[in-house]
Formats: sequence, C-alpha cells, structure tokens
Amino acid sequence: MSEKQGVWEAMLAQRAEWAASQPSLSAELKAMGREAIKDVRGTLHETFFGKPEHMSEMGTPLNPTPQMTTQDLGTVHGSYESMLDTYAARASEQQQQKEVQR
Repeated sequence: MSEKQGVWEAMLAQRAEWAASQPSLSAELKAMGREAIKDVRGTLHETFFGKPEHMSEMGTPLNPTPQMTTQDLGTVHGSYESMLDTYAARASEQQQQKEVQR
C-alpha cells in the first residue's frame, strides 16, 4: 500500500511541476479571443471592400507587442531592468579585465 501511495504522490508532484511551467489559461483565452476578433474583422473587411485589412500597429488593443504577450503568459522570468543590470555588471567586469591585461 505504501509503495502505491508513493507512486501516487510522485505522480501528483510531477503533475504540479508540469502545471507550474504552463502558461496562464486566462492569457491563452485572451489570445484566442484576439485572434477570433481579428479573423472576423478581416473576413468582413475582405467581403465588403474586396481586399484584406492592413496590419494594425503593434501595441494596439487587439495587437499587443511580443513583450506584452510573454508577460501576460507568465513565461517571463525576472524583469528587463534586472537583465540590463546583469549586462552592465558583465560589461564592467570585461572592462576591468581589459585594463588588467594592459
């Protein structure tokens, strides 16, 4: 019985780990809704005007930027500022190494 429960607990732990790495469901649903609205608008535009609708500008309500989408999905780890700080620290280390080599 304990071996069966141990396997069950391992399966539940694996499922919890998998679920934590998945994107947000609400973000997925929002993206699907945006695509549906864009499809309907494109079809209506092509039906009435005989040509497809032009591409909308990035960052408009139905056309978010890639950064907005990734942030919404929850797959962004850290922030842009922290990434810039690490790059700045790396650059200063490289500068110091170059000075030492001279």
